Amino acid sequence: MAGTPRLALSGEKSRGQVRTVSRRWTVERGADGGIQWTEDFLFDSAELKTPLQEAVLSAGWTWRGVLFKL
Repeated sequence: MAGTPRLALSGEKSRGQVRTVSRRWTVERGADGGIQWTEDFLFDSAELKTPLQEAVLSAGWTWRGVLFKL
């Protein structure tokens, strides 16, 4: 819809070294005039952990979790 104001929101949730989840939503008015939330982006580091561990271990390397504190 041309001229319709849109609001973009983003959020991020972290759980130490184990998991990071990032999501982004867009909020806008739908065709019926009601509020509509659309998820634009989702990243969950837990989806990458197992394939990365398998690749590292199959190459003969050692997997070690690292905790960074700033």
